[in-house]
Amino acid sequence: MADRVLLLGAAGTVGSRVALALLEAGYEVTCLARSKGHRNLMQVQDAGGEIRHGDMNDDAALRDALNGCRYFVHSAAPYPWSGLHLRQQGYREKWVPQLKRHFELAKQAGIERAVFTSSLSTIGLAKAGELADETLPFDPARQSGGNYYPIKHALEQAVLQATTGDNPPGPPTVLVNPTGLVGEGSRNAALSGACVFFQGLTPFMVDARLNFTDCRDVARGHVLALQKGRPGERYILGGVNIELHRFAEMVCALAGINRPIIVPRALAKLGAYTAEWWGLLTGRLGALTLTSYHHLEYGQWYSSSKAQTELGYEPTKDLEPAIKRELEWHGVSAAEPEG
Repeated sequence: MADRVLLLGAAGTVGSRVALALLEAGYEVTCLARSKGHRNLMQVQDAGGEIRHGDMNDDAALRDALNGCRYFVHSAAPYPWSGLHLRQQGYREKWVPQLKRHFELAKQAGIERAVFTSSLSTIGLAKAGELADETLPFDPARQSGGNYYPIKHALEQAVLQATTGDNPPGPPTVLVNPTGLVGEGSRNAALSGACVFFQGLTPFMVDARLNFTDCRDVARGHVLALQKGRPGERYILGGVNIELHRFAEMVCALAGINRPIIVPRALAKLGAYTAEWWGLLTGRLGALTLTSYHHLEYGQWYSSSKAQTELGYEPTKDLEPAIKRELEWHGVSAAEPEG
């Protein structure tokens, strides 16, 4: 019988692709999810994965799902999209203990090895002209803007505290840090890297240095981390280092529209604050928030050499196929090339 993996987050972009990659690699996969009927879950189920409906923060539900599993992949970390600090302490008090509990229950269930999907936002800022890598620690003084970066750092630290050291309460765990995702599987087109440009949600943009990677490469990177990664270590799962305006040009050329206009950062920041407070009043946030602004402000280029050397990770150098898949996922046909 194949080894069984419990996966959390199968309704999401990363989790759904990881589930499919695990199944392709020959693992049996059980997914615990609250969502019902989401097409990501349907894809996983059609590929042979087992979908169990339940709340991962319900001890009984998580224990039951962990039963009979050898491995654990946690790709269900929360996403604090608002950048206002009004709720940051509440996020910490709620999410950090919940995450630690997941890994405690995993060890109690006999899980031998786990993988946690962290974030590129926990990687520190590199010096000018250098690539960021796993040796750079999070810098609160330089990366404290918004909620996303400090909260993601707190969650990563919670996992490390629960799974490393002498007699840890959690199982041996490998951490992976994906960069910007491109490809199918995103639940919200307003928040996906390529779709914001063709939807007209961001008619203006700030240029930045970013790293984008095919979601299928990230999924395979999770499998490699489970098989070969060193517990307690972080592995950046990146792809192509590219200026944002060049990426936008690629997306818009495939979608058959004009690319957004580049504006000064001060104007973009003002727009982000305005959007945040408007969202607070209306209860609805769009693509422009302080979080999206800080993604650009802290944007940098990353090295995946550690994952390539230790895991055998081989990301694609051509983002066009992934962009096409993302457009098609959200119902937009790629434009035919001219000539």
